[in-house]
Amino acid sequence: MHLRRVLLLNVWIQLVLVIAIVVLANTWGAQRFFRLDLTADKRYSLDLVTRALMYELDKPLYAKVYFTDDLQTPYNNHEEIVTDKLEELRAYSRGLMEIDVIDPTDDPELRAEAARFGVQPIQYRYRSANVRELKQVYMGVALVYGDQQQVLPAITSTAVLEYELARAIRSLVSDEPRKTVGYLTGHGEPDLLKGDGPLGTLRDKLMENFNLVAVAADGNEGVPEEVDALFVIGPQRPVTERALYHVDQFLMRGGSLAVFVTNTKPDLRNLRARNVYHGLESLLSHYGVQVNRDLLFDRKTSGQMTFPVRQGRFVRQVQVNYPLIPRTTNLNGDSLVVKDLESMLFPFTSSVTVADPLPPEVRAETLAESMPDSSRRIRGLRAIQPALFEQPLPEEEPGPFATIVSLTGRWGSFFADKDIPLPEADAVDGVVRPDNPNSKTRQGVAARLVVSGSADFVANNIAFMLNLADWMLQDESLIRIRTKAIEYQPLEPLEPDEQRNIKLLNLLLGPALLLLFGLGRWAIRRRAA
Repeated sequence: MHLRRVLLLNVWIQLVLVIAIVVLANTWGAQRFFRLDLTADKRYSLDLVTRALMYELDKPLYAKVYFTDDLQTPYNNHEEIVTDKLEELRAYSRGLMEIDVIDPTDDPELRAEAARFGVQPIQYRYRSANVRELKQVYMGVALVYGDQQQVLPAITSTAVLEYELARAIRSLVSDEPRKTVGYLTGHGEPDLLKGDGPLGTLRDKLMENFNLVAVAADGNEGVPEEVDALFVIGPQRPVTERALYHVDQFLMRGGSLAVFVTNTKPDLRNLRARNVYHGLESLLSHYGVQVNRDLLFDRKTSGQMTFPVRQGRFVRQVQVNYPLIPRTTNLNGDSLVVKDLESMLFPFTSSVTVADPLPPEVRAETLAESMPDSSRRIRGLRAIQPALFEQPLPEEEPGPFATIVSLTGRWGSFFADKDIPLPEADAVDGVVRPDNPNSKTRQGVAARLVVSGSADFVANNIAFMLNLADWMLQDESLIRIRTKAIEYQPLEPLEPDEQRNIKLLNLLLGPALLLLFGLGRWAIRRRAA
């Protein structure tokens, strides 16, 4: 009897201790936040930059999550991922963040509230063997901070969710004015403010963080003072001396300049290579970099392009691997701009050469090179048919070759000992105003320059271009967050025959194993008898 009481007492003591430990652990956990992330790049933990943003809060931040419940794949776990990330942000907010999860789908008042915050419904289509749905759903987040607000209107991908949230929060807590990115126009360059496709995506992403303006530098006025970074993307005719002068002066005043030029473009109607003369060679050579008159190709590692292929009496448009769109993974692991990218495409690219020696006080860094084992260079190429590259060409040279480089430092002006070019009359409606010679800057301050031999590179490498914009504007804190993209590998859908075979395997495998086990037991018993 005494032993029974002792055992019963021990059980009660253990139960009380377990309850006490659970209560104390939950109380302690409510006041502190801890997470164990075993990934090499801490992909599932908030970056230090993101945590620092949360510590800058000085008033409540409200996160209103408007999400439709019970979505099907691939959005079935998006709401959970979003709320988990917000909860993690709240853990670092010192109690200044509140989260409200709302399903406004069937409530007119909540739908009107979501619309006031900028969250609009999107079309949702789902099809499976048994279910077909077409409806409007909500997948957005509004962040409210005092009288300011930011919105993520449609979170259809969670790969860069931390970056999107960090960008929005920083715009709420920061007092710094938005910086401005300009792009040169007037010489056949694409207009980033117009059109759709990849350049439209780049425009939309840039305008989330920066102002984006077109720059016409052929007239009396130069690059506007508010422009902090300037893109020169694929001029198709020579840039005027007046525009070159304004670009040069922009770099002299410490602006960041990125030049993407194509020396050779394809004529797909005739499958011929056409030379492009953009007039930037002398200016770039003065800065210590040259885009060569050649073409790089890669037979093994390349992108795809659509070509007409004759099949009998018909001609079909077929996607084929095309050597003149080399893909490279040979990226500079020490560069913040490219170190976390997997690969980059360089359509119709020329090699880039850095001068040796460089101008004083200038340092160069190669951001990407073509593949060392499979890339080749050729000069004077005329025909561009894919079949041409099936056999070695007489004048091809083995790689690797630099495809994009960055330079930092202080340059002397290209026009230091030259007269200031006058604007062309048609660029200023006939009213030409000569510049004051004393306004010319002959020796620049610290600046940044990036040069690539492919204008089509821009539309094919959006992630790089966004990193580059941050780097050019010396706003590098968000680059590391953006490159922490979390990609989920979905299961590939099975063909009907594969589905049937797997079902049969699932149906028959269990009984077959039981039958084999029974036969084995029967054989053992018979032998023992």
